[in-house]
Formats: sequence, C-alpha cells, structure tokens
Amino acid sequence: MAHIAFFNFPAVGHVNPTLGVVEELVKRGHRVTCTSTEYFVPALEAVGATPIVYESPFGEFYRSPYNEEMMAGEGLRCLEEAIALHKQVSGYYGDDRPDVIVHDFMAWGARFYAAEHHIPVVRLFPSYGVSETFNIAEKFPWSAPDDPKILEMVERLVGLLPTFGLPADMGAFVTDVAKLGIVFLPREFHYEGDTFDERFVFAGPSIGDRSTFQGSWQPKSDRPVLLVSLGTAATGWPEFFSHALKAFSDSEWHVVMAVGDHIDPAELGELPANFEVSRHVPQLDVLQHARVFLTHAGMNSTMESLYHGVPMVAVPQMNEQRANALRVEELGLGRHLPREEADARTLRAAVDAVAADQSVAGNVANIKATMRAVDGPTVAADAVEKRLTVTD
Repeated sequence: MAHIAFFNFPAVGHVNPTLGVVEELVKRGHRVTCTSTEYFVPALEAVGATPIVYESPFGEFYRSPYNEEMMAGEGLRCLEEAIALHKQVSGYYGDDRPDVIVHDFMAWGARFYAAEHHIPVVRLFPSYGVSETFNIAEKFPWSAPDDPKILEMVERLVGLLPTFGLPADMGAFVTDVAKLGIVFLPREFHYEGDTFDERFVFAGPSIGDRSTFQGSWQPKSDRPVLLVSLGTAATGWPEFFSHALKAFSDSEWHVVMAVGDHIDPAELGELPANFEVSRHVPQLDVLQHARVFLTHAGMNSTMESLYHGVPMVAVPQMNEQRANALRVEELGLGRHLPREEADARTLRAAVDAVAADQSVAGNVANIKATMRAVDGPTVAADAVEKRLTVTD
C-alpha cells in the first residue's frame, strides 16, 4: 500500500472536509500522514492518520478574531505558514518519501516540498476550485491588490519559488492547475461549475462520524431547533449573539448557539429558557435536528447544512462568506442578510421567513438528495488512488 501525505492548512474549515477521505484511505490499507497543529491531533488520530505536528504562524485554527487588520495580512501570513510548514515537515520525512502529496490549495508549503522532491500532487479545495479561467478571489477580493503586505508577500514568494525548482512567476503560481483537484462541493453549487474539466473531481462534502472528538448532542425539547453559529474563524462580533438572544428569547425556537473561543457564555448574562449556549457544539449532530441554520456562511458550515437539508440565513463577515451567502440566496437555499443590516428584528424576520418558505424547503431537499447520491469519501479516495498510478 502507498504512503499518502496530506498537507493541511490549519483551520477547521480546511481540515474537517478531509477527515472522511483520510479515514477511507486508511480503511483501504494505506499509510496516511497529515500535517497538523496540536489542536487537530485528536481528529486525525480518530480517523487513523499519523499526525505530523508542526508550529504554525497562524497558531491553532485562527485563534485571533477576524477583522480588517487581520485580513490585510492574510497573504503574508500564508507565505510565512508555507515556509514554516516546508521547513518543519521536510525534517520529519527525510528519506521517508511519500508516494503522493494531497494538499490544501492554501498549503503552499506542500507545493514547495513536492516540486523539490518531484512527488505527484493532488490539490484539495474545501471551497471553490481554481482554474485558468475561474478564481473566486477575482470576483470577491480578499484584500486590495496594492495592500503593502500583499506586495511584500508577492515579492518574497517570487524570490523563493526558484529555490524549489518553480518558475519565478506569481501569475503562473496562482493559476497553476494540478493534474487532479478534488473539490468538496457539488458542481451544482459551484460558481461556473460547468467550466471545470476532467482534472477536477467534484466529490461534495466528505462527512463522517466526529463524535469521538466532538462529542454528541440530542434535542432537549420538542421545539423546532435553530442553530446559531459564526464558526471558529470568524467570531470577532460579540454584538451578533446579543442580537440573537433578543431576537429569539420569546420565540417557539429551541436555540442552540455556539459563541466560539472569543466570548465567554457567562458574559451574555442570564439566558432565556429556550437557549442552549456554549463555546462549541457538535454541529453535525445539531444539524440532524435543525429547522434553520443562522450562520456566517463559511463553506464548511454551508455544505454541512445542505447535506442535512437545513435552509440557511447567511450573515457573512468576509468576502468568501459573502460569496457563499449570495450563492445560497441565488439558488433559493436560504437568505442572505448583510452584516450591516443584522439586528434583533431582521434576524427574527429572516429566520421566520426561511422556515416558512416552501420553495426554499424544496430547493434544499433537492440539493440534499444530489449531495447524498455521491459518496464523497469514496469518490475522493478513488481519485487519489488513481493519481498514484499516473506518472508526471
């Protein structure tokens, strides 16, 4: 069997979509190693992988709340992450050469290592794929092109690429398409999905059992369940949770609210009887019972919601999430509520409207059926195994 090395990007929304694929490859007898910060070790061990622990410039899964200052430095931190990943992992592998590298599209260090050692790669897209003709960052830019930190990143990266045998061309590096890319979205949800050719496999979300490291959850009443969460990376907006408390305290909903690491639930004061508030919840378990998901529209949460047939009210905080929210609304899978319009009144109105909208319910049921017709982990694992047999 093969040695398959996963190079992850240290964020929940990037690691979680890979877990089902890793577990499937391990079941097939492959040896799977995965780069990881300490935070993700339990999850990787639970699916049978060997974690390769390294220190990331991002810390553990974006401990700092997202804001304009953080986003301005995103590209530069991605480069620092790539350098740190390459340096630390190279020392670990030594002569233990992987047969194939499966890497997150943001894990540039994997591309450095693979080029240096002439190892075939598979590129993973937990969000939208990137091709010669499509890049979501062109439609929804993460930062201004003249941002000094972006310019510094480009200059440093271009100078670094030749040391790994790669062309000193930022444009070529960004638009390079691997021989195989696995997209954890259904083609139907992807912007311009029909433009992606046979190099891309649309596996959809790779969802498995996470109870061994996330715990489990069951509803505590017969009330309809409303899940409220801004995810793990984007939790620097405490007023949102106060709005949600005010919006639904006198409602028929049983509200399960995850506030993340940046807010102490005790700071929210006395909770209404119909609220269940904690830093984190087993999201997959809650979604099995939820009627509506009030979400930041991170791609991981969006896919998990649709996989469980739950319509969304999407309140994005950054451009990638805005792209998802607009797509949710465009496809009739829920509603987009801009952050600047979100308060107790608009949150309540949007959730109630989505819950009562039969056309939304039908659209969500259809895409759920489409997604469940594809065994994501199997499709992705088959693609990785096929890549093992193809020489560059």
